[in-house]
Amino acid sequence: MNSRRQLPLLGLVVFVTGCEESRAAAGTASSAASVATRAPAAAPRGAAAASSAPGAPSASAEHASEVVTPPTAPAGDAPLQVKTDGGLVPAAEAKRILHVGDSMVPLVGNYLRPILRARGDTYSIESVTSSSTLDWGGDKRLLQEAMYKYDPEVVLISLGSNELFDPEPKRRAKAIEQIVADTRGRPCLWLGPPAWKKDLGFIDVLKQHLGHCRYLDSTSLNLPRMADGRHPDWTGGYRWASATWRALGGKSTVPTGNAKPE
Repeated sequence: MNSRRQLPLLGLVVFVTGCEESRAAAGTASSAASVATRAPAAAPRGAAAASSAPGAPSASAEHASEVVTPPTAPAGDAPLQVKTDGGLVPAAEAKRILHVGDSMVPLVGNYLRPILRARGDTYSIESVTSSSTLDWGGDKRLLQEAMYKYDPEVVLISLGSNELFDPEPKRRAKAIEQIVADTRGRPCLWLGPPAWKKDLGFIDVLKQHLGHCRYLDSTSLNLPRMADGRHPDWTGGYRWASATWRALGGKSTVPTGNAKPE
């Protein structure tokens, strides 16, 4: 896949497909934050990195084109599940997780990726700055490309932050439906935008067209922001990642920082 770069709309520099992980020094989380989940003592390294982990598995077209019957959505607040040879297990136990979307992706993904790496599994990140549902589900079909590349067992989607202010959000319904279809029935969790701007109806349109995908209401979380007032800061990212991990059925505590890259 060719590298793609776009000018940032939300003011966060994010390396897109094919780039190496940033080795920038980790930031320090705010110690004054009061949270249900303990705020991180240090930010994960590579917060701006959006490339997938080196050596992430590439699926053959024959394998990746397989369509899976959508799993039955768990009742109530039960975690998302994935079907294995041994039966249904929490999605947090998947061998391959793919996280796609806009510049919000690394803010969650760079906390969760070390958990899977530590056990020998893969958490792949495909992030395109300033992208929207029209990019991932429109003519470009970016999710379709990523599905063929990684053949994930579970798909996480972070899209919508750049679309809250669209006065005609219904025009995005078809793209949302295409994104859901392009998951090919794999267990899917859509991380709703952490509304940094007044929503003009996009979230309602999104919820109406999610199909089998589950929805994480990020607006219900207390997410401190960066100086731009839009992106969650290190503490906000940690809370967001922790909420996502719980939605996937993760029981372990999300690490507060990554080990120094080799």
